[in-house]
Amino acid sequence: MPDWVWFLVALTVGGALLGLAAAMDLRARRRVSGAGQPAPRRNVKAVDRLVPSYLTQEEIDSFPSPADGTPLLSRLGEGFGFGHVHPDFATSPAGASWDGARILIVDGPVDAMRELLSPLAAATTDSPLVVVAEGFADEVVATLAANRRALRLPIVAAAAPSRDRLRLAELIGARQLDPSDLMAGYVPEAALGRPARWASTIERCWVAPEDEPQGL
Repeated sequence: MPDWVWFLVALTVGGALLGLAAAMDLRARRRVSGAGQPAPRRNVKAVDRLVPSYLTQEEIDSFPSPADGTPLLSRLGEGFGFGHVHPDFATSPAGASWDGARILIVDGPVDAMRELLSPLAAATTDSPLVVVAEGFADEVVATLAANRRALRLPIVAAAAPSRDRLRLAELIGARQLDPSDLMAGYVPEAALGRPARWASTIERCWVAPEDEPQGL
């Protein structure tokens, strides 16, 4: 057999083995990090209600839009050049608007739903949760948006660059938490900010500090 044929055979087999090794490495990293895996049930009702039941996208889309509230959006407070990452986080056709929200600022991306189980368990309409992070994995956005549409979960997810996250933390007296803290379930209430009002669209947001008057 000519040498060039052996070379092609070796190249083909080597490429296949390299691809297999890469796939096995990716699967192993997903097992360790939890990325791409369903969040485990904790046998706590407030937490387990956030674990997705794997509805189809068609079933999710059949629920009425959560943006069906009063078409008013408060824009008092300091403005930022980032907004929420999915239309279903809106509370009205104008955008999202929450009073008394708890704001969790993450010093990095959110890559898995299990990182948010602890703070989400305490989210209520009287104390909604806003998560501001560097970014969100597609699976996290899809799961949060599905829960928002199907369960009216009081949640907003917003992606912001480092400078905006630092300024937001300073404005509302919050402390940025590392993704590893979230993975370990370490989300102390003292680290969360509590502004008077949060308002956002897909492109922008406005945050009124606790000491500013509320209004429309």
